[in-house]
Amino acid sequence: MSTDTDLVVIGAGPGGYTAAIRGAQKGLNVVLVERETVGGVCLNHGCIPAKALIHAAGFQRDIDHWNELGVETGPVDVDYGAIQDWKDEVIDTLDGQVLDSLEHYGVEFIRGTAQFEDSTTIHVDGNTDRTIAFDHAIIATGSQPIEIPGLEYSQDRVISSREILQVDEVPDEIVVVGGGYIGMEAVTKFSKFGARVKIVEALDRVLSEFEEEIVDSIQETSEMYSDDIYTSTLAQGVEYAEDGTPELLAEKDGDELRLSGDYIVVAAGREPNSAYDRLELDNTDVDLSENGFIAVDDQCRTTADNILAVGDAAGPPYLAHVAYHEGKVAAAVAAGEDRAVDTEYMPTVMYTDPEVATVGLSEVEATEQYDEVLVGQVPMSASGRALTMDKTAGYLKVIADADEQLLGVRIVGERASDTIAEATLALEMDASLDDITTTLHAHPTFPENLVEAAEAAKNEAIHTH
Repeated sequence: MSTDTDLVVIGAGPGGYTAAIRGAQKGLNVVLVERETVGGVCLNHGCIPAKALIHAAGFQRDIDHWNELGVETGPVDVDYGAIQDWKDEVIDTLDGQVLDSLEHYGVEFIRGTAQFEDSTTIHVDGNTDRTIAFDHAIIATGSQPIEIPGLEYSQDRVISSREILQVDEVPDEIVVVGGGYIGMEAVTKFSKFGARVKIVEALDRVLSEFEEEIVDSIQETSEMYSDDIYTSTLAQGVEYAEDGTPELLAEKDGDELRLSGDYIVVAAGREPNSAYDRLELDNTDVDLSENGFIAVDDQCRTTADNILAVGDAAGPPYLAHVAYHEGKVAAAVAAGEDRAVDTEYMPTVMYTDPEVATVGLSEVEATEQYDEVLVGQVPMSASGRALTMDKTAGYLKVIADADEQLLGVRIVGERASDTIAEATLALEMDASLDDITTTLHAHPTFPENLVEAAEAAKNEAIHTH
């Protein structure tokens, strides 16, 4: 069966389904191909289920505070199976919303595996074999967990960050290989559910993508981020005890280390490369970069002018909100518009406890680039809203240049993931410290801390000194 279309999108994750819908909104005839589930890893096996479980786990910690306030809860039992069912309902709801939007905008959704026959044709193996000729194609095939030699997923109870979200009950002990944000979020949720989580990180500290002061702050807040963390430790393989329990073999300072757990979770990063072979890119004019990723320009175009790539398929930073943005740009470009990707102010969020959110330059980066910088920092304990919620851990920091132009914001604390949106908009709008301090903020709220920090940078803070 042969079909002609204006735009074919391969992959229905955040970047893919967004590109398909935006393309249809712009009047293109769109075909969307997905070999697994609409929504991709983020919606079904990553961002959404992980955050749902973190939300549920948070109640465990909050219950102690409720009792202090006089809300007597009595004995609390956790039905983890019921929590998993609720998490799956959230996923099903979001999947359904995406499918409804695809149908509403007339996107043809095909379940199957796509391969390029050439730079203008794909073949889809699925329930019905299809050959589709296209004017433009968008590759949005995502990424998959990196597999470490010696810790292959084919081994019993060696799993990825995807499978750990599907376990039927809370494990007693988990060993996580990788101290990035995926590993640390695993500590957040499973420690609160009562599991003991051990982190093994090859580098000399966890969360190397964040400033050291941020890592120090969250480790000072809770023992769950300081105990059972093994840095400068190289994971080497797995052996099994007589009862079948897996033991991670690792090396630290020349000594062998053995760490046992119900599961060994490999969270050492992600890579998009395996999808490239499946797509048979060699049949196209698409080239890879020196780093082995699909080479794209700021319009998401590959070296084949009519083929674009977005999200994880085009390499780091492997963030869903970047994929959404790139999907919209790529669809507009396919529709003939002059659009480009702008990720200068790209927020990064980590759902630890407390949350971490950053955007723009750090204090160190700003100091390297500017002769003089202004820094304002306020503790969450100075926030009325934080005190009323018993969420006083962390701080908010504002960095500006000598002319009081905003350069960056760092937040460690409750609702950091929400508050960073205002900071990102302020940077996009070239806001100054005055723009922030003269903007009325409702009281009591967490974003008020942005005003207080901006005033602190001007030596005009009211509630801190």
